[in-house]
Amino acid sequence: MYAQVLSPHDGRLDGRASPGVAEAVGLVLYFGSRPRMSADDTYEILRRAFPDAIVCGCSTGGQIVGDAVVVDDVVAMSLSFARTRIRLASEDLADPAGSRACGEALGRALAGDDLAGVFVLADGLSVNGNELVAGLTGTLGDEIPITGGMACDGTVFEKTLVAAGAPPRSNVVAAVGFYGTDFHMGFGIGAGWQVFGPRRRVTRSSGNRVYDVDGTPILDLYRRYLGEEEFAGLPTTGLRFPLQIHHPEAPEETVVRAVLGVDHADGSMYFGGDIPVGSVVQLMRGTFGRLIDAAADAARQVEDVVDPVDPHAVAAILVSCIGRRILMGSAIENEVVAVAERLTDPMPRIGFYSLGEISPYPGTRRAALHNETMTIVTLSERTGSHHD
Repeated sequence: MYAQVLSPHDGRLDGRASPGVAEAVGLVLYFGSRPRMSADDTYEILRRAFPDAIVCGCSTGGQIVGDAVVVDDVVAMSLSFARTRIRLASEDLADPAGSRACGEALGRALAGDDLAGVFVLADGLSVNGNELVAGLTGTLGDEIPITGGMACDGTVFEKTLVAAGAPPRSNVVAAVGFYGTDFHMGFGIGAGWQVFGPRRRVTRSSGNRVYDVDGTPILDLYRRYLGEEEFAGLPTTGLRFPLQIHHPEAPEETVVRAVLGVDHADGSMYFGGDIPVGSVVQLMRGTFGRLIDAAADAARQVEDVVDPVDPHAVAAILVSCIGRRILMGSAIENEVVAVAERLTDPMPRIGFYSLGEISPYPGTRRAALHNETMTIVTLSERTGSHHD
């Protein structure tokens, strides 16, 4: 495998085989702001440059390239494979209620005896990420690594876009399957948020909407802890105060759930993933130091996959949360630098800030939707000197 970060608008792209790889570019991933993804011709540029490649991408809340975070540009990466087969499956989905069925359909389209990993990009506003992942894992099983993220549009929360072998548009889910015994998908995950206040139990909820905890309206809980000024700034200010969730059916596993909206008419708050009745929840807050340390820990979990002889033989995709970027502001590059210190150049690295991160739980292969979390995916092919 050979991976290379691209500059889509520099006029020098072509689809020739990468150095040392017998095959032409097979996959191109690209990420950009919603205005850029909507208005410019990046997809067509990449399509013409790499006519035989699968081209996928999404709108974001900021792009990652190397050890930098950029806002207005588009970042892209090409990947050439010597022995790995890849396949694209996509579905249109305008109603979140169909998210599990969408995941099941994608799983059936990608299923294969030698499937070794799946990378997913989904509309962040029309897709229920929990149900999408549940559909995929229900079809493919818990042993196939599933990674990726939910498209974002900054803090606008109006419209997100996904490109799945076609120009980007809304209501799309793209899933890329990687096949073969030589392919390896690594993953690392780190949150770094700190819980505070007592644990509470969700007593009324519906999907990703929570109404009451311990019999008290959740809006009252947030008003009490945030104060009037922060409360008035919801949902944006709520991204700095997510919830830690213990699922009632798997209390030992925790995920972070970001605030995505407030409905004062019915007294609910809605989050980046489902929160079932009976879940144990706890408010969280972040400090720069803890978030940066967590990003470094995510990199530590995958650094042993890097081939010191040929760093271009491994590509890394970073998917972090728009909530982390809002909290850290101009200091957000510190978490990317913390990753770069472990996954050093010239290993190609791109990524984006999302409305939800898809990654297995630490220490398992069972995928879940996360929020407010740094996730890292590595893609590589094994060689004679490269093993798990």
